[in-house]
Amino acid sequence: MYGTLTLLVACIGASAAVSITPQSVSATASSTSPCTAPQKRQSWHDIKDDTKKAYLAAARCLLTSPQKLNRLPGAKTRWDELVSLHQIHALQIHTTGQFLPFHRYYLKILEFLMQECGYDGVLPYWDETRDAGKFSASPVFHPTLGFGGSGTGAQNCLSDGPFVNLTVNIGPGFKSQPRCVNRRITDMFSSQTGTSYVTAAISGKTYQQALDAIYSGPHLLGHMALSMMNGDSITSSGDPLFFMHHGFVDKMWWQWQSKDPETRLKDISGLNAQDPAVGFSEFPGGMEQESSLWGKPTREILAVTPDPKSGDNGGNTLTLGHVMSSLGIIPNATVADVMNTKGGYLCYEYV
Repeated sequence: MYGTLTLLVACIGASAAVSITPQSVSATASSTSPCTAPQKRQSWHDIKDDTKKAYLAAARCLLTSPQKLNRLPGAKTRWDELVSLHQIHALQIHTTGQFLPFHRYYLKILEFLMQECGYDGVLPYWDETRDAGKFSASPVFHPTLGFGGSGTGAQNCLSDGPFVNLTVNIGPGFKSQPRCVNRRITDMFSSQTGTSYVTAAISGKTYQQALDAIYSGPHLLGHMALSMMNGDSITSSGDPLFFMHHGFVDKMWWQWQSKDPETRLKDISGLNAQDPAVGFSEFPGGMEQESSLWGKPTREILAVTPDPKSGDNGGNTLTLGHVMSSLGIIPNATVADVMNTKGGYLCYEYV
């Protein structure tokens, strides 16, 4: 995902993408209860202090609670299992049509896990337009009512906030090595998460246009401005701040869909796995060239990697029937399930 000169970005090779023996993944029926009272997802700026404290406490709980699935390579904590899902799916959810629906589903997985740790509030997001160009001054980085600020030292380990001295065991790249929660804020890059950039990103008429503009625009520049987990594309979700940023990304998609819901709640396209000739679109060369720098998924990761064509009638093109899997944390869901944030499977909107 993230392309600053100082980011450690993990990319994987073409052989890993095309020679996987797929694990069969069956869809589980999703809730179709009517969404009559959608939750209101607010920016971190606007939620009450007690809610902030409860959210941060639950995230810390996940980072210190033992793993439960006993199947995700390298996972030692419940948080590691969440990060492992991003690592396992990396080749399927970046520079593909899956990017937006999978990360919306990923937020639902987070919501479930946070409830395990006692958080019963609505998921917040970070309205980055309000801090564009000056991320470092955002209340998101408050030492007690936020996520802590920039890290220090050679590894940029957090020096304040609720996640100091906590360990993530997934990453870098496709490895499983203990690391501190770390980030480095660069205000210059954050200017491109501003309102004008968001407006441009959601101005396209088709899903593919919106996807490309969101991915390469505010999404990418936001990651570059934060360099979470050493800027590692594959496992940046090790930093709890990742989900604030991806709430912002999800909001952009929601805004785009809301302009023409009759058409856009059904508009999906793109590949269901990376094109080996392209790999990550923000890096030069194809996947094999990228993997020579950043490695490939391990045998253990490949053994639990879902079939990228699941629900797509055996083709390479993403469909509404595509099945997304959390590998046992919550039931599987289809892309159709997450297209409408007020469709019943999901029940929220952004404010």
